[in-house]
Amino acid sequence: MKKSHKIVIWGLSSIVVAGVIVAGVIMLMFSGTAQDWLKANHAENDSEGESTASSESDAKELESLRESEEMFEVSDEATETGIPSERQFADSIHYMTHQKVKATKKWGHLEITDERLEQKYETAKASNYVYRDFYMETLEAWMDGDFSNAVAVHNIIWNERNGTIGKATGLMSPREEMEYRNERFD
Repeated sequence: MKKSHKIVIWGLSSIVVAGVIVAGVIMLMFSGTAQDWLKANHAENDSEGESTASSESDAKELESLRESEEMFEVSDEATETGIPSERQFADSIHYMTHQKVKATKKWGHLEITDERLEQKYETAKASNYVYRDFYMETLEAWMDGDFSNAVAVHNIIWNERNGTIGKATGLMSPREEMEYRNERFD
């Protein structure tokens, strides 16, 4: 066999092998097993970052929020009292977190104002939402100027929506938040 034929055969064989490997990786990434593995690893990484909370009560609050993430499901059914459905309410809280968190993509924006926080708190207080206490604790912290739970709150609601793009990775710096607000609300 000629030397040039051997080179062509080796080249084509290499391309075929590489193609099979790439196809296998793609299939694995879209299988449920790989997604479960990725979620587990992200949860471990998130818990490492959250374990640096400034106090023991912060750590307990974050642990409670993380546990809620696994079972957090809200209803889109209209309420009898005329307040928004729990889905609409959770989405509005989620949109507010976008002012505070870093994420690759953000859909929906609601500016955090004192009036809005008070209105949301009163709505949650008057509601019979399944996660009423979660909303009230979140909003109480925010009304006190403490947004340290914004990443966890964002990801809990984002996860319930089966989010695949835009998971919050941390809090924005004051400069980043100012730029975000200027782009969206001014």
